[in-house]
Amino acid sequence: MTTAVTTEAAPSRHRWLCFFLAVIATIELVDALTSIQTIFTDHSDDTTALRFAQTLTNIRLLLTPLIVAAALVFCAMGNVHRAILALAAFDLMVWSLDGVPAIALHGISLSFEYGGLEDVILYIITPIAALAGGALALRKRRPGLASLLVSLSTLFRWISVVIFFIVVLKYGI
Repeated sequence: MTTAVTTEAAPSRHRWLCFFLAVIATIELVDALTSIQTIFTDHSDDTTALRFAQTLTNIRLLLTPLIVAAALVFCAMGNVHRAILALAAFDLMVWSLDGVPAIALHGISLSFEYGGLEDVILYIITPIAALAGGALALRKRRPGLASLLVSLSTLFRWISVVIFFIVVLKYGI
């Protein structure tokens, strides 16, 4: 009798996690699909480092829809742990293909301004959170915390957009 109650309660909780992860994956998928046309843009950069960074960005733009769509499929199938792993892989891929070259080319700004906060969250906290969320998903422990950890960068970016729009609506341009 205890087993029946446990198996009935578990899918309800995982259903909400699947919904949350599906929303995050959908946001990232829409963002990726609207940005994919920049792969075909000719970037005549002067330095080899900038051309190399643009090549890495093109690779990221090509891989992002595949990884995020896989996370969306896993959410649709109800497999929370694999969806978390796919989003963790996405975060680590974005960090390695965008974050590391950006740090190498421009450095990292550690300040209390928005740019410094963004650098700390996207270049330091995101990869650590993705690794921790992926490790939790591999062990099949604490799926709620793992879901939150792998979605931190998406939540940060979109909360920033919402705050920007609220400020523009309130104070004007």
